[in-house]
Amino acid sequence: MTQSDTPAKPASRTPPEIWAAARDDYLAGDSAPVVAERHGLSLRSFQRRAGVEGWRRADVEVLSPGDAPIWARGLTKAQLIDLHPELADIEAARAEEMFQLLFEPSAVELRRFAFRRAAELAATDSPRQALIWMRLVQMLDRPGDRIDRENSVFTPVDHLRSAFLRRMGEDFGTAEEPAGPSSDG
Repeated sequence: MTQSDTPAKPASRTPPEIWAAARDDYLAGDSAPVVAERHGLSLRSFQRRAGVEGWRRADVEVLSPGDAPIWARGLTKAQLIDLHPELADIEAARAEEMFQLLFEPSAVELRRFAFRRAAELAATDSPRQALIWMRLVQMLDRPGDRIDRENSVFTPVDHLRSAFLRRMGEDFGTAEEPAGPSSDG
């Protein structure tokens, strides 16, 4: 068997004549919802077929990469920072935030990070992703600051060991003087 270079058409119970008429209407400039309703097609099926077969409306201009907004032109981070130096401050803040979360995590900071992400996504019209981050905020609210109180750098056993070692040093007089430059000359 050989594979065809053309994409396979989606399986459909809709007669080919209806698809051809819908295609013609769409290519003539009618919107997808109008064409789908006119021909009794689901909008999703129509959009899928149009995408697979590469239908492009005559009234929609295909943008060149140079027409895209600056953040969508495929520039590197360094190039963007050269064009907009204020992005360097944002990048530094993000790097600091990531460092804190990776090396000095705290429930309070994670909650703040999740809330900021939810706010950013809500502001950029991405409510589903914002909702996911808000769920994390709510989950982190439940234990409150208990996680941070329980997540001490040193455990109670570490403090006990330290006290034991200090006591041993006092009992045996093994406290050493700090090493410094010699005065031998």
